[in-house]
Amino acid sequence: MSDALERKLRPIYEALDSYNNKQAVALCTKALKKQGDAIIIKSLKAVALDRLGRDDEALEICEEIRKTNPTDEAVLQYIVMVYKGCKKTKEIIDVYQSAYSQAPRNEELANHWFMALVRVDDRKQMQQAAMKIQKQFKNSRYLFWTIVTIWLQARDNPGGPQTLLTTLTERMLVKAAEEGHIKDYEALQLYIEVLETQGKLGEALAVVNGELGNLCKVSADRKRIVARLAKASKNWKVLLTVSKELLLTSPDDWMSYCNYIEALKRLLLDTEDPSTKENLIEQARSLFSVLESKASNGKRLKRGPLLAGLELEKMLICSGQAVDDTSKMSGLITAYLAQFGSTLSCFDDLRPYLQFTSASIVQSLFEGASRAAEEDLSTASVRNLVNVEKIRRWSEKKLSSNQAKARSEYYMTTYQRTMPLGEKFDERELQPGDDYILLGAHSLLDLYGEDRGQRQLLGDAALILEYGSARSKFNYQIKLLLIRVYFELGAHKRLLEVATTMDIKQIQHDTLSYLFTDDLEYLGCPESAMRAVVKSLTIYGSNERETPEMIVQAFKYGTYSKIPEFIRFRDRLKKSLQYAVSQRQLYRVEILRRFPALDNLGYYLEILDDDFLKYTDDHINSLSDNRDVTLLANWSAIERPIASVVSGTQFPRKRELWLKLHSLIPLILRGICNAETAEWFGHHQELKEVIDIGKGGNEELDEIAAADALYNVSAVLLNIRDVPPSAPLDLSDFQNILDRLKATVPSHFVEQALSYDHLRCLTLFLESCNYACIGLAAITALIQGHQKARGKAVCTPTVESLTSAIRAILVTFRDELSALKKITTNPDVVPLTKEHPSWMNAQAQKIRQDVETELVASWTSSLDALIASVSVRIDRKA
Repeated sequence: MSDALERKLRPIYEALDSYNNKQAVALCTKALKKQGDAIIIKSLKAVALDRLGRDDEALEICEEIRKTNPTDEAVLQYIVMVYKGCKKTKEIIDVYQSAYSQAPRNEELANHWFMALVRVDDRKQMQQAAMKIQKQFKNSRYLFWTIVTIWLQARDNPGGPQTLLTTLTERMLVKAAEEGHIKDYEALQLYIEVLETQGKLGEALAVVNGELGNLCKVSADRKRIVARLAKASKNWKVLLTVSKELLLTSPDDWMSYCNYIEALKRLLLDTEDPSTKENLIEQARSLFSVLESKASNGKRLKRGPLLAGLELEKMLICSGQAVDDTSKMSGLITAYLAQFGSTLSCFDDLRPYLQFTSASIVQSLFEGASRAAEEDLSTASVRNLVNVEKIRRWSEKKLSSNQAKARSEYYMTTYQRTMPLGEKFDERELQPGDDYILLGAHSLLDLYGEDRGQRQLLGDAALILEYGSARSKFNYQIKLLLIRVYFELGAHKRLLEVATTMDIKQIQHDTLSYLFTDDLEYLGCPESAMRAVVKSLTIYGSNERETPEMIVQAFKYGTYSKIPEFIRFRDRLKKSLQYAVSQRQLYRVEILRRFPALDNLGYYLEILDDDFLKYTDDHINSLSDNRDVTLLANWSAIERPIASVVSGTQFPRKRELWLKLHSLIPLILRGICNAETAEWFGHHQELKEVIDIGKGGNEELDEIAAADALYNVSAVLLNIRDVPPSAPLDLSDFQNILDRLKATVPSHFVEQALSYDHLRCLTLFLESCNYACIGLAAITALIQGHQKARGKAVCTPTVESLTSAIRAILVTFRDELSALKKITTNPDVVPLTKEHPSWMNAQAQKIRQDVETELVASWTSSLDALIASVSVRIDRKA
C-alpha cells in the first residue's frame, strides 16, 4: 500500500472507529473522486453505508468489488462484514471461493472458504472443499476435515446410500491410523465413534486397548470408553471389572456404580448356581463397604458409596435376588440421613428408595429429627428436619382439609422459628427454612387441586410464597411456583414482575420461559405478552449467529467430538417446540392488535415467513421439546407435577392440535385480507379437518369454538368471492354467525375474582368477534369492488344491518366487561381467607395487603385492555 493511499485511509479508519459513519461516507466519496479504482476505499464506504442502514447501496458497492475478483484480505474482510450483516451467506461463500481460485497457494483464503461453508452447513460442499484443500496443502488437519464432513453426511440419514459414506469414513480412518495421522485424543474419539455407530464394538475395543489407546492421557478416560463399549456389547464381565477399577480410584463416580450394578444384575440373571450368585452379591457388598470406608476417611464426605448401597439393595429386590426387607433398606436410609440429612439434595437422593421403607420408620425419623432441632436449632438440624418432612409428605396418604390446613400452619410457624438463623446470610443465599414455605404452599395447593372452587386457597398460597420470597430473594423454586399461582389467578402484572427478577438468560429462554409465557396472551395483556415473548425469542437469534461460530472453532482447533454436539444443539434450538409456540403467540397477538386496520393486517400477514407456519404432522412431530418439566419441586408420592395441580390440567399442555390451529388461522386470514384464493381454499378445508379432530377428541374445545367462527367466516367469503358484480350477495350465513356470537357473549359471571379461566373465555370471545369483524370488512371491500365495476353506488342494506348487529354484540360485550371490572375492583372478592392464620404477623399482614393490591391492579389492567380493544372495533363500525 502506497504512502499516499495510507494517508487517505487513516481519517476514514478514524471516522469508522468513532462510529462517525456519515463522515466516513463523505471521506470515501471524496477520495474516490480522485482515485476511483481503489477498491479498499470502496469496501470501507460499503461498511459505512451498511452501518447507516443503507443496505441497498452497500450491497451494490460490494457487487462492484466482487466482480473484480479481489484477493486482498482487508477488502475481503470488509465486504464480508457487509454481507454478513445483510445475511447474504451465498455471496460470502462465492467471494472466498473466487479469491481462493485466484490465489490457490494462499492457505488463509482456503480456510476462510471452508469456514464459510461450515457456517451454512453445506456438508457436500464442505467435503469437496476440504478434499481440494488437503490435496493442495497435504496437512493431516485437512484430512480430518474431509473425514468429519463425510461422517456428518453419513449421520444425517443412516441406511441406504449413507451406509457407503459410513464405510468410506471408516476406511479413511483405518488408513489414517496406518499412516500415523491419528495423533491426538480427538481423532481417536472420532475413530471409535465411527466403529461404534456401525456396531463394530469388538474392533472399537481392540483400538482402545491397543497402541492408539495410549492417546488417552488420563487412564480413567480410557477405562470409561472400555466400559461404554463393554456395556453396548453386553460384555458384563468386562464391564464389572472395569467399573470396579474405576471405583477404586474414584469412590464417588456414580456412572461407574450404575454400570457395576447393571453388570452384576445381568450376571446374576445369567447364573443359575446359588453359590455363584451369593458370591457375586457378597463381593459387591464388600466392595461398597470398602469404598464407604475409603470415602469416610477423606476430607470431604462422599455420597456415592452409601447411595450405591441403596441402589444395590433396590436392584436385588426388584430383580428377585433378595427378599423385600424394609429393615435393611430403612437402616441404609437412616445411615444416609445421619451423614447427609443436612444437604439440599438429600430427599432427591433418597426418593427412589423410599418405597422400600415403612410408615413407622418415617415417623421414627421425624421424631428424631424434631428432637434434634428442639435441642439445638441450627442450620444443619433445620435442613435435616426439612428433609425428613419431605419424606413424611411423600409417604403420607391424602390428608383431610383440616389436616392439610393445620399442616400448612405448622410449616409456616416452624419457618418463622428458623428465620433468625439466616439473618446474617448474604441476600443471595437460601434461607435454612425456605422449603417450609414450599411445603406450606404445597399443602394448600393440594387442597385446591381437590376442590377448585376454594379459590381462596390460591390466594393463601400466593401470600405464603410472597412471604418467603421477601426474605429469600433468590430462591427460584419459590418464584417459579409463585408465577404459576399468579397465572392461575389471572394476575399477569405480578407474575411478569417475578419472572423479570429471575433474570432468565440464554438457553433458559428455551427451557424455562414456558412457565410464564405459555398462554400469557389469554390474560388480556397483549402488549405485556408481546414483550415477554419477544424477549424469550432472543436465544433463537443467538443460536443462528453464534452456534455456527462454535462449529467453526471446533474445526479450527480440531475438537472433532464437539462438532456433532454443537450441530445437535443448533438443530434442537432451530426445531424447538417452544420456538414454534412463541412464534404463533406473536402472530396471535399481532392479529388482534393490527385490526381494525385491514390493510395493515393484510400486509403483516403477507410478509409472514411460511417456514414458521408449517403444520404437517411430520413437521410438528420433528419439533424438539426442550422444556424442563422437572424443575419445580415435587415431594409427593403421586407423580403429578405441582404446576399441573395448580392448573387443573396437564402442564405444559399438549401443543400438536394448537400448533395446527394457529398455523392455519394466519394463513386463512391472509387469504381473506388479500383475496388470495390460490391456497386459501386448501387451508380452509384443512382447518375443518383440525376442528373435527378437536371436537372428536374433546381437545381445546374453547379454542376450537373460536377457530370454528373463523371457518364459518371463511366459508361465507369463499362462497361469494366469484359472484358476478351484477348478482346479489347472499349473506344469510354471515347473519347466522353473528346470531351464534350474540348467544355466546360471556355474561352472568359469579361475583368473584377473575381467574385465568375467566380471562381465557373473554379473550377467545374477543378473537371470535375479531374474525367476524375481519370477515365483514372483507365483504365490504368486495362490495365496493363490485360497485366500482358497475360504475355506480348501490344500496347495501344487508351489510348495514350486519354492521349494526356486530356493533350491538360488541357493545353488549363491553358492558359485561365494565360490569365485571366493577366487581373485581372490590377488595372483598379477592381470593384470600378472611380469618388470619396463627402465623400471620405484621410483616405478613403488609404482604397480604400488597397481594390484594396487585391482584386488583392486574385484573383492572386486563379488563381495561379488553375494553379498549372492543371499543376500537365498536368505533370502526359506528
